[in-house]
Amino acid sequence: MKWPYSIQNKMTASGVLLTLCILVLFSNYVDRDHTNNVKNSISTLYEDRLIVEDYILKMTIDIYEIKQALHVAGQGGEPSAGQVNALLSHIDGLSEAYLKTKFTQDEDVTFAELLSTLKKFDTSSSQSDEDKLDLANQALVLLSKLSSIQLEESKLIMKQVEDLYISGKVASQFAFGITIVILIVLQALVFASKTFPKITPSSGTRLN
Repeated sequence: MKWPYSIQNKMTASGVLLTLCILVLFSNYVDRDHTNNVKNSISTLYEDRLIVEDYILKMTIDIYEIKQALHVAGQGGEPSAGQVNALLSHIDGLSEAYLKTKFTQDEDVTFAELLSTLKKFDTSSSQSDEDKLDLANQALVLLSKLSSIQLEESKLIMKQVEDLYISGKVASQFAFGITIVILIVLQALVFASKTFPKITPSSGTRLN
């Protein structure tokens, strides 16, 4: 009979279509997940690395201006206390903004050392300009180390983004290949449904 064969084809086609729908949903989920991960990585790169590098650059400039003010004072120039305090106050504001970003373990330790050095600098009114210059040099070394940390972390983030892009591309190609296979199977079922097995009449006793 033809109807069992037709029902079997329809059930197979339904199963294949269900598989195709699940594959499409899974592919969309994977794409969204990869997109969100890339967005998060780029956000981290901008907020916790590039902006922080700007903070470090500004603090470094402030420290160099402090050194310049101390050098002028050491040469018998105008007193530098007001200018130095203003620069230190600006550094404090940058430090507070820096603290709101995400730290790595090494960055946390190095930044704590920088804050300790700046605190000594801020309370060293009784110290000589040479001692203050020494503290300024220590701060510059720590800022340079922090800058290096930003560079290394930025490289790691870009590597993660590249890996996410490659894995997403592979997943998309795999899903596309499976979709093609499913469509071929569906096409084969369509052709098969048009060709039913011939039913030969059973040989029976002829009626007179």
